[in-house]
Amino acid sequence: MPGFLNRQVDGTTVSGWSISKAVKRLANLGMDYEDMVLQQSKAIGSTEAAMGNQGFMPEDFLYSLALADIGQKKFIAYFDKNYPQRRDYLRNFSMNGEIDFMLETITDEAIVYDDRNFFCKPNLINLRRILKDNVQDEIISYIWNAFNKLYYAHHFVEGHDAWSYFKQFLIDGFLAFEIIYDADSKNIVGFKELDAASLRPGVARDEHGKLQKIWVQYEDIPSMKRELYDSQIIYISYAKGNFSNRTSYVERLIRSFNLLRILENSRIIWNIMNASFRIKMVVPIGTKSPQKAKESLAEMMAIYKEDINLDTDSGELSVNGRPSMQFYKNYLFPSKSGESPEIEVMDSSGPDLSDTDALRYFYDKLKSDSKIPFERFDNEGGGGTWQLEASGMSREEIRFSKFINRLRSIFQELIIKPLILQVQLKYPFLQNDDMFKAALGLEYEEENLFKEMKMMDIQNLRVDFVSNMLQLMVSEKDADGMDSEVPFFDAMFLAEKYLKMTQADLEQNQKYINRRKQGLDPRTGKELPKPLKDKEEDDDMDLGF
Repeated sequence: MPGFLNRQVDGTTVSGWSISKAVKRLANLGMDYEDMVLQQSKAIGSTEAAMGNQGFMPEDFLYSLALADIGQKKFIAYFDKNYPQRRDYLRNFSMNGEIDFMLETITDEAIVYDDRNFFCKPNLINLRRILKDNVQDEIISYIWNAFNKLYYAHHFVEGHDAWSYFKQFLIDGFLAFEIIYDADSKNIVGFKELDAASLRPGVARDEHGKLQKIWVQYEDIPSMKRELYDSQIIYISYAKGNFSNRTSYVERLIRSFNLLRILENSRIIWNIMNASFRIKMVVPIGTKSPQKAKESLAEMMAIYKEDINLDTDSGELSVNGRPSMQFYKNYLFPSKSGESPEIEVMDSSGPDLSDTDALRYFYDKLKSDSKIPFERFDNEGGGGTWQLEASGMSREEIRFSKFINRLRSIFQELIIKPLILQVQLKYPFLQNDDMFKAALGLEYEEENLFKEMKMMDIQNLRVDFVSNMLQLMVSEKDADGMDSEVPFFDAMFLAEKYLKMTQADLEQNQKYINRRKQGLDPRTGKELPKPLKDKEEDDDMDLGF
């Protein structure tokens, strides 16, 4: 059973360890619904069709394949047997300077630290709308404390681990961690990084025959095989399951970069080959037999042959095994019967490789594939202009911002999933509340001010529009039958329709207004400290006035 397998420790078999029912119950969440959907489904899913033709499979494994078509939307590295070799290639490929620059540019944009080394915080705006007032403040306070503990448990606060994991995610396309609980399985105490290629999702039946989500690790190695609950695993993937897509971000750059590198190397090799004169040698062979003549020519070729090698990875050049080129060359020939060799310089003309249009074309193609705005590669112009106004934001920057948000939505599961599990362990009544899961999110720290400035500009225009709409007056009769001017539009209606304020925003604003009227702190609801008396009044009292 998951969480109860024996394991080897220093060559000794240790009996299975226990996982509490609370963690097991969290792994079963949603299974009743998904089981009902599977039972009512009549069609063959794409994962079932792709894997089902490989021969007979156990019933539970076939069930897990069907479950992947319904609830599992991630690409699983385990099902791609060539992935470990491709991952090694991607990691070596990402060490190229151009690729590393693009990876760091995207990572710097996505992971921005504040002065406390935090790159994100919980977004609880939507959560307030679904929680009851009597437990709202308590649960929100607990979420903040749990978030801080989980952030520390990930060791994100100690360095730039989150930055490194995001960059690794762009290269590998997968990240996997084990969620480690304390002895009572009441609190999450840490995380362990796992090899994503070793994990396979599946289902298993407990002692009561009820299905539960599991992850099987190192299934093909009996001594290392583990079965873990879904509530013990974090697994994120760049690609979507059952969809033709690249495994990682780096894969999209391979073709353009390799073509660019070929053109660069061709120019380097051409310049090297033409850095010295090409010399034509005519060697007299006299009355030698054809065989002797060939031997003489072979000896001459061996003497004057040059082996030029260019290492495309390190950029090192070697000539005849030496890391340098000769500045001059001496040619010595014997003379016989008055005959002498002929030596003349050959024409070394060729294509004009000073033209960089072809290089520029493929470099632009590489930049286009990277999704990074072209202006950020503008070294001569300082890397592009920086304007705070929303009108200065190019459409490239907008697309890049959306791309970063898509990556962040995947990466946030590293914190969101354990945070949801921790809160559900504390408040069991939230375990079956799907609205709670949907309402809890992360708010990333932003360094790019384009988005904020654009929002402020739009909001200012909306406020001006609403103010003008409020000035539209109509004539109505009051209680005394006299005509009076009243606003045609209601302020609440305009705020909701044109200021785009949600019902939760309006309710939260009204709550702050009511608390302020009662002399309470708008955010905490606690009584505000009474203001001190003016110093002049104290001085007057001391003087006896």
